This record gives sequence, structure tokens and C-alpha cells, in this order.
Amino acid sequence: MPLMIEGKPIGGVPKTVQEFLDKYDFKDSSNKLKSGPLKKVAPIGLLYVGQREFAATSPEDEKILVMGSEDATTCHIVIVRHTGCGAVCIAHFDGYGSEKAVKDIMRVMNDLCKNKPFGRYELHIAGGFKDDDESSEKVSIKTLNAFNSTSEEIHLMTACICDLNNEVKKGVNFPVIYGLAVNVKTGDIYRGTFLDHGPDMPLRSARHFTGTEEVINIYDHRKSQIRLDPITYSTMDEIELLCRMPDLFIRQHLSTSPDQEPPHFEASVRAALVQIRDYPDPKKSMFADGKPRCYNLESNGSWTKV
Repeated sequence: MPLMIEGKPIGGVPKTVQEFLDKYDFKDSSNKLKSGPLKKVAPIGLLYVGQREFAATSPEDEKILVMGSEDATTCHIVIVRHTGCGAVCIAHFDGYGSEKAVKDIMRVMNDLCKNKPFGRYELHIAGGFKDDDESSEKVSIKTLNAFNSTSEEIHLMTACICDLNNEVKKGVNFPVIYGLAVNVKTGDIYRGTFLDHGPDMPLRSARHFTGTEEVINIYDHRKSQIRLDPITYSTMDEIELLCRMPDLFIRQHLSTSPDQEPPHFEASVRAALVQIRDYPDPKKSMFADGKPRCYNLESNGSWTKV
């Protein structure tokens, strides 16, 4: 079945976000999400998902209490939850690999819910704003089309995207929601910012520049571990020069939305660039004998390498 809204299949996805929002009313659900307080999420019990990543688990997970993602400007954060078994997935989409990502997500979700078939899948999407080159709109349409291509019924509950996620500050458009968190035990969804992003973020972020376009699953729900399978990326001839560039250059030239990026944007990008420079062949230098990098979450919120 295709994507469902108010219990009915939508058929085809409109070609523009404006057509979609004119046809379907998501103002109330978007306003409810936007008006909630922005909560600082501590590392204890937190599983953080970065750009082009997803993770899924269930309320039976003894390690994970909250999953979240942030730093979405033109990117979109997606949350899928099953009302029967409580399994939940969070993903961070940037427009690449969306269709395969949704198939992978639903495969994991179906595995989590195989013993509790009753209930339905519900979908929440937030991200993007009224950016000048319409990058947000492209991500929105790709995300909607990807979920509309699944074999499962997925009920779209929130679509706080583009215009609905936009606010104007001194004549400049900004996204309202940069990050979302979901309580694994209760299913509550709220605006969040995160005090820790977990292990190996420079390695994980390096994929955005020269690595695969695939949206990867970073969590093994059976073992309650972050699992990073061998990651590949290509180095760049100008990598040494890029690592030395000032913050202003990084912000202006390595972002789809320079004015809207969070304050730590430059530091995060620079760390990824240094990763590419210092470890040009990560399969050899970061993944011994081709084995994945696995981490356990400790009670104090730190991740310990297995």
C-alpha cells in the first residue's frame, strides 16, 4: 500500500511541496511540534543518528532511552513508529539514497515487530525551510516518494516541512526545527539538541563529502551496540588546503545553507576533513581486518569500543 493520510492512500505524491500542503492539512500537527520546548538531551541512554544514517530499536532495549538527530537545515529528520510493538526508527535524510533507505528501515522495523503484528506504522517528518535554491523541497519530495513506494501501510502524522518549518529573522528564512528526539519507551517526540553525538563522528561525517550516498544503519538492536561496518571515502587533491581554510570559507562553500547552520558547523566539517586527510584509506587504518567498529553504551552515557 502507498503512504496513507487520514486513513486513505495518497496515490501519487504532488510535484511540489506547496501542492502537497495545499492538498493535505498538516498545520496543526506542525504547530504542536514547533511550539514545544527545545530540550537539551543528556548522553545517558542516548543514541544519536547523524546525516545519512538511521537506527531502530524497541522499548525492550535496556540501553537506549532516547534516539535523536539534529543539525538539519535543508535535511529532514524522519521518525517511524509502530503503535503496536512500540518499535521506533529515526533517520536523517539529505536527499541521497532515500528509496533504498526506506526499504532498509522497513525491513528492520518489520523484524522488530514480527512477534506483535497488531498496530500500524506512523510517520513523522520535520525539516527544511524556504531556502533560495529549493534544496529543502527536493529532499521533501524525495522523502515522500520513498515512503509512498513501500509495500507496508505507513500513516503520515506529521509533515513539518519547508514552509511549515520556516520562520523569518531580520528578513532571512530559517528552519524552526533543527533537531528531534523520540522517547523509545513512550514514543513521545519533541524538539531536541544533544550534548553528545556519540563515537567516531569525524569518520561518520566524512562520508558526506566523498563517500557513499547510502543511508546506513548504525545500530545493532539485537546486541544493543553501535555497529559501523567498514566505511569508504575518497580523498581529495585539495584536502590539505581545505583543512587550512578559515571558518568563513568552510561555512560559505561547504554548506547548502550557510546562514542557517548552527555555531558548531565549522568545527564538525573541519574534523571530517582532517579525518579524510589523516586516514585516506579508512578500510585499512580504521577497520582492522575488515571488521566493524562496535561500541557499547555505558551507564554514564559514554560509548566504549568493543
